[in-house]
Amino acid sequence: MSSDGIISKVNLNKCIYFNVNKERYTPYTSFNGSFIMSDPYEEIISIKFFIDGNVIHYGSVDSSRITLKNNCYRLDISSRSYTLALGLNQPKPQLNTNVSLSSLFSGNVQLKNITYEKDSIIVNYIYVLDNSTLWDAVVAYALKAYNRYPYIYKTNEVRVNLPTDAKTRNYNNLIELFNGSTLSNLISHIHMRDTDGNYETYNITDDYSVSRDIIRHKQIPLDMQWLSSPDKALTTRINFAKRGTKYRGIKVLGYSGEELFDKFTYIHKSLGNQNCTIHKLNISGKNNVIYTTMYQYDDAYKY
Repeated sequence: MSSDGIISKVNLNKCIYFNVNKERYTPYTSFNGSFIMSDPYEEIISIKFFIDGNVIHYGSVDSSRITLKNNCYRLDISSRSYTLALGLNQPKPQLNTNVSLSSLFSGNVQLKNITYEKDSIIVNYIYVLDNSTLWDAVVAYALKAYNRYPYIYKTNEVRVNLPTDAKTRNYNNLIELFNGSTLSNLISHIHMRDTDGNYETYNITDDYSVSRDIIRHKQIPLDMQWLSSPDKALTTRINFAKRGTKYRGIKVLGYSGEELFDKFTYIHKSLGNQNCTIHKLNISGKNNVIYTTMYQYDDAYKY
């Protein structure tokens, strides 16, 4: 956007570096990059990033800086995809009945540049709680309808079901092969208040956390979302706390169109694994070299 408010599109072909992150539990794609520009602009309001003609990221700008040095303009920019708005907008707190993914979007906050999966099944109700976000409502719907956590697919598409166009690829020449774990989000015990105000009725203990000497007790109010199945209110919280707890993955040279929930098979010396699922994806580039890093999670929502 120019200083007089005129919006124009500019193609930037000279990329110094870039970094793109996609993750199945994060409701947006993040982008950081630097480019060489021929002319300065007063304000950068959005970015669409391509690799070999494929849109990898499309979102609004979190921050941008244009610097003049050695008679060249350098743009440093960070952005998150438009689906970030799902976690920033609060729909009206109310009981929504006969809910599908389509009705959640059409009946609440209207958002731009976001698409969603059509023809999803209908659930009896979704209770939009005070101070909850549209993403919270989507999560509740996905868990009730499919017992699956929702995710952002490709460019700003909200999905619940697994993609029908997922690809399977084999990798032999690996730069890195890794596995790991993280215990930082674990919850060992949850105690939920019942209708009489007692915390002794609804309780859950996560043996996975306790066996690793992680003791974290949470006391929560009665969850109106799960009045018909209060145990589900507890198990969904435990499962989410264990998201990405164990993972494995590979780093390879280049980018071949990898996307969340694609499959990857790898072989390295005597080590290998077949049909791993991409739950986290990092694509980075510098000095005309691109790297792709893929992670598979071993948790409750890995399928």
